[in-house]
Amino acid sequence: MTHVLYNLCTLMIFYPAELFFGFLTSIALQGSNIFVKAPWLNAIPDVLEVATPWVPMVLGIIPPWLGIIVGAGMLILALSGIEKYMTEIFNMPRSWNLIRATFQKPLRSFIAGFLFTMIIPSTTVMVSLLTPLATSGVLSADYYILPYILGANIGTGFGVMIAAMATGDPVAMGVWFVHLSINLIGAMIFLPLMKPFSRVIKSTADKVAASPRLTLVITIIFHLVPATIILLYILRG
Repeated sequence: MTHVLYNLCTLMIFYPAELFFGFLTSIALQGSNIFVKAPWLNAIPDVLEVATPWVPMVLGIIPPWLGIIVGAGMLILALSGIEKYMTEIFNMPRSWNLIRATFQKPLRSFIAGFLFTMIIPSTTVMVSLLTPLATSGVLSADYYILPYILGANIGTGFGVMIAAMATGDPVAMGVWFVHLSINLIGAMIFLPLMKPFSRVIKSTADKVAASPRLTLVITIIFHLVPATIILLYILRG
């Protein structure tokens, strides 16, 4: 619920800001203009081509649609393996004291989320690791989960930056700049509101956990609404 409510709150802040004022578009344009003046950016794709000469050969053999399927499958398999083995490591009794000490202080929790997600650039994986820890009793409701998520969101910016730099395109760097700005501004807004926000989370989580029907309804909504929007967009296009 911490992850869900934080994302909903940031959506309610940034979407109207973009819709009515073009806030994120302005950030993207500013970021692109900054990196247009960076001559080293164009050299990065050339360096990658020299370091990976086999990639064009493979791309010439594998059809694009098959490449997407294989790449997505490999990504899912890799993330599943990381989540599985890191969960096993975190669930070891020797790790519990270290984990508890980390999540008892907001700054430690924030730094842990940032560093872990720089190493494994997936907020979903790094937040999912907390679920078995909470279930097993290693973490409780009074631990600092929100700072960890805020740090993890900022840490994913590192992976986005690498992907943007690999294109050598200033526009891609502008996209990374937007991603980083959203997460930094979100952290600056919600870190001071950590205690009242945590109370809202606890109240909401208690109500959802007490009602299987409400849990099912929320799950359906979170899957049905995005799927409906995507379908309507496809049909309209």
